[in-house]
Amino acid sequence: MTEAQNDRRIESLIDRRIRFLISEARLKDSVRVRDQTITYAFRVVTNHFSRCHYDIKSSLLREKCPYRSKKAYELSKKDPKGWLDKVTNEHQYPIKDAWNWIIEQSGKLTVQDVKDHLMKWPVVVVTKEENNELHKYDSARGDLPIDPNQRYHIAGIKVLKRNELGKWLPRRLLN
Repeated sequence: MTEAQNDRRIESLIDRRIRFLISEARLKDSVRVRDQTITYAFRVVTNHFSRCHYDIKSSLLREKCPYRSKKAYELSKKDPKGWLDKVTNEHQYPIKDAWNWIIEQSGKLTVQDVKDHLMKWPVVVVTKEENNELHKYDSARGDLPIDPNQRYHIAGIKVLKRNELGKWLPRRLLN
């Protein structure tokens, strides 16, 4: 299989996962549920949008993810052997919020709409302390309508992105 064929195969898989999420979101409230199947489908899709293999293990995602907080990056340089135990993969756009958005918009969503929406906020490797701080600003913690950019800004977390040359540069957060 050529690289182009494999890329098309993976895109087809991601599209199928998104179609599944949309179809589940369109179910009646009485039968719709966010279970492990929904959560795992989201993880596959968001891992893919984080420029990592779609079915990567969490530990490998922490190591390979091209998005890190500045503190996680500094920790990786300071403690190259132990840093992975001190960081976690954080969904800039919490899965619960993404699922609620798909439910609210399900009547009019296309696969491309979901892709465009979720691609804005890839998984970011953050320190465990930063993760705790970010959870204070999850919409699940109250009725705070905080978008991903606001969560990171309020928590004081700077996101870096590894470019094609391997250099870590500030990532501008999207709207």
